[in-house]
Amino acid sequence: MSVCSLVSVSSEGYVYRGRKFSVRVFSARLPDGRRVVKEAVVYPGAVLIIPVLRDGRIVLVRQYRPVVGRWLYELPAGTLEPGEDPEECARRELEEETGYRAEEIFKVFEAFVAPGYSTEKIHVYVARVGARGRQRLDVGEVISGVEAKGIDELVGMVGRGEIEDLKTIAAIMYYKGFLEGGQILGEDPGDPLHDGAV
Repeated sequence: MSVCSLVSVSSEGYVYRGRKFSVRVFSARLPDGRRVVKEAVVYPGAVLIIPVLRDGRIVLVRQYRPVVGRWLYELPAGTLEPGEDPEECARRELEEETGYRAEEIFKVFEAFVAPGYSTEKIHVYVARVGARGRQRLDVGEVISGVEAKGIDELVGMVGRGEIEDLKTIAAIMYYKGFLEGGQILGEDPGDPLHDGAV
């Protein structure tokens, strides 16, 4: 169901336009007829990649985030460019942040990140990766390390509070549940990762 089918927007105005996102204030009529004024972060969307090595370990990065002033463990992710296909963005961001190229890639889900105040939708992929090449970080990106860990180790890090990035936590727990459900990516001959367990 689209946002437009839920509310009728009667007026709007941008109060900030930035390089990555904008902020708009708008008046909306709710399904029960009430009118409210809302603020929204308008964001083009993003991708997140779960890079899986041949031995099953998952690649993650340790990245400095100036907004919160700390280093965070994260799965590789990035913002969609205008008109960019999410899969192409996922391939690009994976190589830029980790140096790994996706040999095969499979979309597992997409979801709104914070629909209470943002339009951002994130597209989550699993990628089988091989040999590592050279990183090509964007200006302003600071990554201190690229590490590979097993899924159980990652779940343990989540439980101990060592992974604090919500999108990364969601993807790890999704992937853990996927494996425990007996659905190894590649089981279905129609899946892009078919020909062996990841």
